[in-house]
Amino acid sequence: MFQKLRSDLVKELSPIRLLLVNADGFSPNGARPSNIIGLNGNSVELLKDEGVECIAFSSTVSQEISSVAEGMGIALHEAVSDKTIFYSKMKSEYSLLDKEIAIICRDKADLQIMKKVSFTASAADSPLEIKSESYYAAYGTGSHAVGEIAELIIKSKIYPNGWSE
Repeated sequence: MFQKLRSDLVKELSPIRLLLVNADGFSPNGARPSNIIGLNGNSVELLKDEGVECIAFSSTVSQEISSVAEGMGIALHEAVSDKTIFYSKMKSEYSLLDKEIAIICRDKADLQIMKKVSFTASAADSPLEIKSESYYAAYGTGSHAVGEIAELIIKSKIYPNGWSE
């Protein structure tokens, strides 16, 4: 069976080298098993294989969020108070352009970063204001949204013409 990935998504996602994730919505109930790779599994390893780093950030320090991020194999930065400074630090640390960074947003504090990157996604449980400002509204929440966006990035890199099997 063939599917066509939207050509606008391929154009936006193919240059991505860093996926930033607002992890404040992570919960153990929404975590995927870390030993499954691929569709409906942990796609972070596949992202890394495609040269894309995945970094989560949280405004709090939480064992719950930390354990989900660890289970997914995502580096987590906790107690991020200024997301704009954090974004600039990650951009500089990885020597990236704005068009090479994607972000999965959750709340109004993400709006500043959303204006900088070319691809923004919002989790299904994000406020309407965030969804309306996002390029793509994910169907999943928490780690499921990460997996969904990761799979879109992977497919855009593997199938630059938008075709997949």
